[in-house]
Amino acid sequence: MTRYRSTLAAAFAMAACLGGVPAYAEDVVTIGIISATTGPMAAPGSYQINGFKLAEEDVNKSGGVTIGDKTYKVALKVYDSRCNVAEGAAIMERLATVDKVPVVLGELCTPVAAAEAPIAQDYKVPLILTVPTADNLTTQGNPYLFRVNAPNAAQNRMLVDLFVEKNLSPIAELTFNNDAGRGAVAGRRAILPETIKSGYIGFYNVGEVDFSSHITNIRNSGAKAVVLGMDEEAGALAIKQIRDAGLDIQIIGTLAMDSDRFLHRLNADYVAGMIQGSAFALTAPGEKAKAFTEAYKARFGAETHAFAAQSYDGLMVAIEAMKKAASVSDGEAIRNALATVDYKGVTGDLKFDRNNQASPLFYVTQWCKNGTRTIAMPLALAAACSS
Repeated sequence: MTRYRSTLAAAFAMAACLGGVPAYAEDVVTIGIISATTGPMAAPGSYQINGFKLAEEDVNKSGGVTIGDKTYKVALKVYDSRCNVAEGAAIMERLATVDKVPVVLGELCTPVAAAEAPIAQDYKVPLILTVPTADNLTTQGNPYLFRVNAPNAAQNRMLVDLFVEKNLSPIAELTFNNDAGRGAVAGRRAILPETIKSGYIGFYNVGEVDFSSHITNIRNSGAKAVVLGMDEEAGALAIKQIRDAGLDIQIIGTLAMDSDRFLHRLNADYVAGMIQGSAFALTAPGEKAKAFTEAYKARFGAETHAFAAQSYDGLMVAIEAMKKAASVSDGEAIRNALATVDYKGVTGDLKFDRNNQASPLFYVTQWCKNGTRTIAMPLALAAACSS
């Protein structure tokens, strides 16, 4: 249990604690939150935090949550990991040993989540992921790690279906130079049919801003499409450079590029025709999804995003588990309850398989010339852009 304690003091000099109420104050249950609120990943982190906040507010406005024989308000203890592995690990240990929260939600970045997971298991504090997508996070037998969002494998299957539907071959890739990025590429390559060929594969580091050499290699590979495994800041830079270089190619983006905020980094001309994975399409069916979209816009004055929807559902799932466990302190009981939760969320029906992985709905959306988006996949929900 002490594997990360040597870094605890140093890391917390940098990790900003944004939360408020101490755990287990009178009639308050405090839930731990880890995300990136500063640094290069703060933009997507803000969606994650907003989703948690909206869930917290909705529960408290409804009078709180009854757990056992007591009604609690919900409070969030929020820490900033900056997507730094050492800081995330130290925060996870602090939440378990100092704040003594019953459950932790987050993390934004896959490598940090991987460092936090064994600490969650050591201290028997359930960790619910709402954004990281690396397949192996939930296949290592950690009983205290759960994930409400779709893994790379689920996203890859739908993207490959799209490649086939649109006859996009060869396929180039430009993605994060980390385990998540490399894993996503390997996963897609493993399920490509013979009719879809592999083009150039490039990896970039966080903070990289000049993609010209990659663009040259993509052009020379003869690719018809390029998958950009990037966050919104790097993705906007890459797309602008691709279009300014005159490269006429189908661009395929990530969940981070499926928002109005991403459009504001460019303009409709740059993104028109671009497609991207989406865990929460604005035109998705269902009253819960529609109500969440409207509530988010009213609360934050901006369009919502998949990271927010997934995080909203994650907090609600945690609360359902505490209700089933009738406890705000027994991590093992809450873990066991999580394994049996069946929650109808804004991202779909959420229940966990034997690896503690949920199977929410997943979409592919397309940017239209007027700056709106429409569903491209699944085909049953697909709609053409309006003129």
